[in-house]
Parts: sequence; C-alpha cells; structure tokens
Amino acid sequence: MKKLPILSILILLNSITTKSQTIEDARKDIYYEKYQSAKTILQSVLAKGDASPDAWYWLMEVYLKEKNIDSANKMASKIPAQLLEQGAMKDHPLVFIGRAHILLDSGLTTAAKSQMEEVLKAGKYKNPDALLAAARANIDSKNGDMPWALELLAQAIKKDKKNAEIYAAMGDAYFKMTDGGRAIINYDQAIALNPTYAEPMYKTGVIYKTQKNKEIYLEKFTKAYEMDSVYTPALYELYYYYYFTDVVKANQFLTAYIRNSDPDPVHQYMVTDLQYVSKKYREAIAGADSILSEQGNEAQPRLYKLIAYSKAALGDSTAALQYMNTYFDKQDTAQIVAKDYELKANLLEKLSPDKAEAIVWYRKALAADSNKNEKLNYMISLADLQQQLGNRERESVWRERVYENKKSPTNLDIYKWGMALYAAENFEKADSVFAIYELKYPDQVHGYLWRARSNASIDTTMEKGLAVPHYKGLVEVAIKDSVKNRPLLLRAYQYLGAYEAIITKDYAASLEYYSRILALNPEDAEADKNAKILEKWIKDGKGNN
Repeated sequence: MKKLPILSILILLNSITTKSQTIEDARKDIYYEKYQSAKTILQSVLAKGDASPDAWYWLMEVYLKEKNIDSANKMASKIPAQLLEQGAMKDHPLVFIGRAHILLDSGLTTAAKSQMEEVLKAGKYKNPDALLAAARANIDSKNGDMPWALELLAQAIKKDKKNAEIYAAMGDAYFKMTDGGRAIINYDQAIALNPTYAEPMYKTGVIYKTQKNKEIYLEKFTKAYEMDSVYTPALYELYYYYYFTDVVKANQFLTAYIRNSDPDPVHQYMVTDLQYVSKKYREAIAGADSILSEQGNEAQPRLYKLIAYSKAALGDSTAALQYMNTYFDKQDTAQIVAKDYELKANLLEKLSPDKAEAIVWYRKALAADSNKNEKLNYMISLADLQQQLGNRERESVWRERVYENKKSPTNLDIYKWGMALYAAENFEKADSVFAIYELKYPDQVHGYLWRARSNASIDTTMEKGLAVPHYKGLVEVAIKDSVKNRPLLLRAYQYLGAYEAIITKDYAASLEYYSRILALNPEDAEADKNAKILEKWIKDGKGNN
C-alpha cells in the first residue's frame, strides 16, 4: 500500500483505519520529535501481533534518531522471519531499508548501499516511499552518500510530484552539502505544496542561523510557529532566542514547548534557568533545590552554580561561596567557564582576609576567557588586588598588561602603571612610563612631576641634574594655575633652588627660586632663612656669576 506523506496524514488522520491511525500517530510524534511517545505507540502496536510491517521500520528509525544504535539492532533482530524473506522486499521495502540504515550508521557503507539497491530494484525503483526512505537514511546518517540520495529523490519526484516531504528531504541533502541556496529553494517548494508544513520553514531558519543572520532566522522560526503552533523545534528556537532578549516571551515559548514535548527531566532545568535570567532568584533556588532533592548524585553539577549565582545576587556571599565550592568539586573542569572562576574570585575577595586566594581564581578566569574585554577586566582586578597586598612590583606587571591590551588606554591607566613602578622603586622604568604620560598629556602636571621625582630618586645627590629639566617643565605647566598647583610649585622651587645652590653654585638663580617660594608662602621660615643666606653670599661675592 502506498504511504501518504506525513503532513497529508495529519490532515486526513480521522478518516483512516484504526490500525493505520495508530502507526500514523507514531509518525506524527516522530515529526514533532516526541520520540518516547512514538516508541510507546509502536511497541504497543507490535505487541498486538498483527502489526503492519512498517511498524518495525519506524521503531528502528526512532532509535536511530536517538543515536541508540544498540536498541535499533535489537529491534532488527526481532523482526519475524517471514517479513525478511527475499520475496517480501517488494511488498515491505521499508523493513529492509530500516535494517540497511542500521548498517549505514554502523559504518558498513558498502553493505548498506548494496541492500538498499537490492530493495529498490525489487520494486523497479517505482515506489516513492521506498526511494524517500533510502534517501532519508543517507541524509540522516553521518556515513550517508548525498549525491546518491539526491538521485533517489529525483526519481521519487517523478513518481510523486506533489509530495512535499520529498522536496524537504532534497533541501536537507543540499543543506548537508553546505549548499544553503539550493536547500532553501527546495524547502520553499515543499512549503508551496503544503503551506502548513512547518519543518522546511524551520530548517530555512536554521540555515540563516548558521549565517548568524538574526533578523531573518527569527522571522523564519516565527513563521514556522505560525504555520504550526505545536511544532516543538520552532518553539525551542524561539524560546532560546528570547531567553537572551525578552524573558516574558521566552517563558511563553518555553511553556508551549514543554506542553507539546514528551516529559523530560531537562524541562525542570530549563524552567529553573529561565527563572534565574528573569532575576527570580528565590524561585530559581527553589527549583534547583527540588531537582537536587529528586535526582541526588545524578543531578547536573551546574545546579550548584545556579544557586551560587542566585545567592550572590541576593547578597548572601557566604552561602554563594559554599555552593561554588561544591560546584567546583563536582563539575568536570572542561565544563567550567571563565565567569565561574570570576564569581569565586569575587566572593573570596569579599570574604577571605587573604587576598592572594582571590588572585589565584582571577588568574584562572583570565586563562579561561577568550573575550578581550573580559580578559582586560581580570587584569585590572589582579592589579588592584596586588596593590591592596602591597606588592607594587606585581601590580606594575598587571598595569603594563592593561596598557598593552587596552584599545585606548586612558591617562589613569598610564598613571597607575607609573605609580606602581615608582612605589616598587623601579625608578628608571617609572620615568619611561611617565614620559609616555608627558607626551600624550603635555598640558597636565603628572608626567612632569613624576618624571622629576623618579629622576630625583635615581640621582639622589643631584650631581647629574637628572630631575632638573622635569621640575622646570612642571613649573611651566603648573604656573598656569598657581593657586591650584601651589604645592607642586613649592616642591619644584625648593628642588631647583637647592640644586642651584649646592651643585651649580649659582646663588642668584637659587635666590630667585626661594623668592618665588616666599611669594607663594610668605610664612615659610626655612625659605626665608635660605634666601637671607644667599643674599649675604651674593653680597660677599661668593658663588658663580
């Protein structure tokens, strides 16, 4: 008996016999990816003892769709001998093609193709259902022959030109061959033949999703949903899309997805995850606790992480750290992401008196993350922690990495880097960093000031005069706002006055600087004393003229 396309069956379901209706119900469930329901129906049908031979085929196919090749093989071994006789190939081709599909998935490609060809030859390549089944086996299998599948589908179209499933299968074959354009052409043809056929519309969306074309793939998934509001693959994709953009819509699609799917423990995880991203932290914690209570050691370790993140969001850092510790104990390292390390680092930074612990976890986050902006944030955190620990040398290393990795480093980035070096007494490198600051921000005082102080720390006796040009540069910039920069000017004048008095012996120049100090601060007794000494020395003819 010639099989009707799935979508035609869905429309005509109420008009067919009870026995066919049961098998077609299973096919309907397969279409909606309700594999457990389909298996239950088919096993019930086979248990009656008078089942259509095709029930064996569809049950084998369900197991193969679940990637359960062992169960498919067990079913194949139970097929009654009379259905496998040579003469049965013409009347029951799907049984043989199902067994060949198992061979194909097992890697026995030559034997699989030989068996399919034998079956198709027995029907003189005239049975469109057999041609479609053989083509579909090749499309679905990782070991399939796509060009041959397309040949079979072309022959099937000649026998059944208005079968939308055949065009959809051609679309799948081209998609697997990474020919998205031809895939879409065939999906469109399938939809033209059956406007309620959601699967090819959904798969068109999948193609655009691989191209990261959000606007179009959202449109296609939405159209698939509008064509068939219970088509679960489209419901899932819409839930997943809105999970990141609109939690209200995500909840609507998740509710519909769960309602129209087979019961699955994964649904509890999905609901709990959505509660978390919806910032319903208490509900998320309750949901995760419920799963952990029901599943025990079989529960996914990520539930401990979800509780930890929720506890942290609610301000309970102590409980959050406890759950994160449990998560790290139970979770496979390969499944841990940078944000997990970051959360533990954040919690340790808040709770542990030893900041070195947080540093260890920030470094793990840095190593695990590939996002440049996130890596930069971890470097900044590491630098800040090293500063808190007083390890200015290590801080300077991280400040340098921040400067090197930041697309547009700010004056503050340079300043913090230079100050860490100065505090670590790496005065020469501090001078080079503040030289960068001076070059980029010539109207600001910081580059001149800290170059002056760095060089003064190198040339402690003033003999080389290394700090002098930088203090003079500081004066040129600071004098523009003598009120605001009064402390800096006093520092510069003091250093320059001492330099001229002690090193160059130019007492007149020195007196000029001390006079400037007194102009800014007439109460400076030390400056007044030095000025009077210099005046006497000049009067006595001492020093260089």
